[in-house]
Amino acid sequence: MTHKPIPRKGSKIFSLNDAHYRWIAYATKKGTEVRICYEEISDGQMLIAQVPKVFDLRWLEDIVNYALDNGWDPSDTGEVFIIRRSKDTYRIISEE
Repeated sequence: MTHKPIPRKGSKIFSLNDAHYRWIAYATKKGTEVRICYEEISDGQMLIAQVPKVFDLRWLEDIVNYALDNGWDPSDTGEVFIIRRSKDTYRIISEE
């Protein structure tokens, strides 16, 4: 799955462990889709987290940490890395 860079307009920046990430959330039929990438690398691997409709900003840190621990490399170009929140944890999902 190819992706367009996260737009500057409407997106936000957050920092975690001295790295800056750009993120944006979109409402979908199934909930909310949060897209995250490195701020400094526009063509790096994008992370997509599928979460419930009511998105809690406190989840951003957990989303990024889970993805990094499970193979997401935001500095590398590559296929979109997709995870889904289920209860209090996340799981990697394949493209649907």
